[in-house]
Amino acid sequence: MTTKPQLVIIITHAGHDPGAATLGFLTASAALAAGNRAAVLLRGEGVLCATSEGWAAGLHAAGYPPLREARDAYRTAGGTLYLSQPCLRRYWLNADNGLLPDVRVLSIADIAALCVGTTTVTF
Repeated sequence: MTTKPQLVIIITHAGHDPGAATLGFLTASAALAAGNRAAVLLRGEGVLCATSEGWAAGLHAAGYPPLREARDAYRTAGGTLYLSQPCLRRYWLNADNGLLPDVRVLSIADIAALCVGTTTVTF
């Protein structure tokens, strides 16, 4: 039995380029809808997309659905959000401080393990 390759979407933007972040979530959702395995890794400013309320809720780039809708659609489709632990520290976030439930915080070693052998696309 062969396993389909996994696509890892790496989102590094949020407020400075909400269109790029939204496109990342839309791409991951499209991969899931096509029956592929997909994961979203948030790093850098992208970790702010995993906040439950407030800042990320209002981001919207012209021509795209609101970022929050794209993110929530990906999660509803069964997608998991993976977050870089060092990047969370940079933005003073942690599992007890405003993050969405069921996100997975990864160390650098865990990020490497997630990405090895996959196709990665960065937004």
